[in-house]
Amino acid sequence: MYKPKFVITKKDLYRLYCVEKRSTVFIAKIYNCNHDTISNRLREFDIPMRSKYEIPKEELLKLYVEENKSPEFISKLYGCTFGTIRNRLKKYAIPVKSKSLAQTHYAKYNFSGDVAEKAYMIGFRLGDLNVYKTKENAETIIVRCHTTCLPQIVLMKDIFERYGHVTANTRKDGGTDVNCYLNKTFDFLLPKADFVEKWIIDDEKCFRAFAAGYIDAEGTFGVYQNRGRFKMDSYDKGILSQIHNWLDRNKINNKFFRVQLQGDFLSGYRMNKDVWRINVNGVGDLLKFVETINPFLKHGKRVSDMSKVVKNIEQRKLKGTIK
Repeated sequence: MYKPKFVITKKDLYRLYCVEKRSTVFIAKIYNCNHDTISNRLREFDIPMRSKYEIPKEELLKLYVEENKSPEFISKLYGCTFGTIRNRLKKYAIPVKSKSLAQTHYAKYNFSGDVAEKAYMIGFRLGDLNVYKTKENAETIIVRCHTTCLPQIVLMKDIFERYGHVTANTRKDGGTDVNCYLNKTFDFLLPKADFVEKWIIDDEKCFRAFAAGYIDAEGTFGVYQNRGRFKMDSYDKGILSQIHNWLDRNKINNKFFRVQLQGDFLSGYRMNKDVWRINVNGVGDLLKFVETINPFLKHGKRVSDMSKVVKNIEQRKLKGTIK
């Protein structure tokens, strides 16, 4: 049977191939013909042909690294083979991703490097977060917590959403599981230890940030018997001891003592270890403590409760019950 000669104008072919940078395979699909036919027309029209698969390095970086597209996806986009994309990655010295990272569906971004932010995250992690990798060589670090507190969910998103995907799944019992998926630059969150690292202790700003993170996880500001107070209970004797020493260095009077023994029951829960507490009760000490820690606190409830303590002190001063 006679088949009409394939027809495409030089103007249309030049626009698609030279201006829009479409591949011969892409153009062939538009015109329902073979890509060799398009190549022949390019030669007939004296339109200079690009190298067989012209894939700019910038475009490959954008697709493969920034957008996390797979080589298979990119090869289909450019009408070439998987092997061609792998060869271009090698040619441009673009590191090939591991299988686990290549299968990631959401972008992950490197930690900022800010040491105060790092100290805060470590404090918050040691107080209230579970951090792990599913396998020893996994590329993804998972940070998670279970909470019934909405401000905690908001805080988790505020801290980690800029760096990776965050999910919040509510259970039937009303609690919410929050999971954050981060890359390997957050491996500093993996260790779980009952002490504050030396680089944090040696830097006052970093220690304030660390203490704020730990307080956001474990601390309580409240008004009891019409008096503003701060307390923090924890199994972490080492960390509380170092926070106690830091408060002493800043001339903030506080008490550090054991409140429960291992095996004791409190509100129906058995204590797995001894429970230790830090108290700050004096008016002047509380105000100084608030001034010291306020710039670094992030938890909505902690900030709100701290404001109530300050307001309580102001009201008592107005009444003349304290100076």
